Amino acid sequence: MTAARCTFRVWEQDGWRVSRDSRPYGEFLTRGDAVRAACFGARTADAQGNPAEVLTFPGNWRVPHYEPHFGE
Repeated sequence: MTAARCTFRVWEQDGWRVSRDSRPYGEFLTRGDAVRAACFGARTADAQGNPAEVLTFPGNWRVPHYEPHFGE
């Protein structure tokens, strides 16, 4: 497994937020929307040759970004 060079984080703060490498990536109304956006970003980064991972609140749990996430 290649080490991730790009990290998307999902957390809750006045709604749901996503960051990419500690920079704002987006704000969302639901956790599901935030996770789907982070996974889309990670898949896009992977496709561009930049290995990525998605970590979510609480506890920086790794989300498998190649699996569908519906209605979370």
